[in-house]
Amino acid sequence: MKIALVIRNLDEGHALTAFLENCGLAETDRVCWQLTGECALPEQWLAPLEDAFRHTPADLVLFAGGMVGDELATRLAWRLRGCGVCQVRAFDAVKGTVSRAVYGNALNAELAPGRAPLCLSLATGYAGNTRQATGLPVDTLLHPAPLRAGLLPPAHQDIAQNPLLCALRVLACGQGAFGVESERLAQALGAEAGFSRQRVMSGGCDEQRMLGISGHQVAPALCFVVGASGASAFMAGVEASRYIVAINHDPNASVFAAADIGVVGDAAEVLEALATCYQQASVQ
Repeated sequence: MKIALVIRNLDEGHALTAFLENCGLAETDRVCWQLTGECALPEQWLAPLEDAFRHTPADLVLFAGGMVGDELATRLAWRLRGCGVCQVRAFDAVKGTVSRAVYGNALNAELAPGRAPLCLSLATGYAGNTRQATGLPVDTLLHPAPLRAGLLPPAHQDIAQNPLLCALRVLACGQGAFGVESERLAQALGAEAGFSRQRVMSGGCDEQRMLGISGHQVAPALCFVVGASGASAFMAGVEASRYIVAINHDPNASVFAAADIGVVGDAAEVLEALATCYQQASVQ
């Protein structure tokens, strides 16, 4: 097993080293990647982390606890097509399981992730029951990348000013719409773009346009739902729409059950065709 430790400072290095010792992994082959420099969003670390992994693959990528560590572990796991678990208390390399608190720390759950690489973030405040680790040698310094696709630093917006809430048309993009030019196509359709939580976590879109239980609930006259499986947490954000058009390449996707009309096909191709029709109709 090869382990990659991701740190921002020496204290995080101490916590990660203590975690490995407590899990019996102190002698395991490992590398250390240090995040250095200033960035506006954790988004800017994803590309450098992915490049570091491609150069030096690891079975386990370990982050310190906290909001940044949780976000990076989740989003990097999605990019690498692995598994991510946040707020981990222990890892059993023999069984391939991780342990974390659930139900408000009332219970401890043992999880068995099914795919590699495994990206973990430690429980917030993890210190372990071990001596304080000495200096952790850093193998690679990672510098933040520019924000992708012109994504601006976060600006807190009054909820009443969010254009999603008064839009007559909404283009709701799920995880399967990764790579679709959602902003351009939404504009071409006279719509506002919104995204599922998973799509926001994959990067490149505004978290203030998140739809679903953890985001906004919208009620446009027309809602295009693309690349979404139909999970209830996401559909709760668009179910009040007067008319729902679902587009998915999987004819058995559950999203079709909640739609007024369903289109089986590639999301980008279907939206391009709809945008062309809309533009032609607008000219006439």
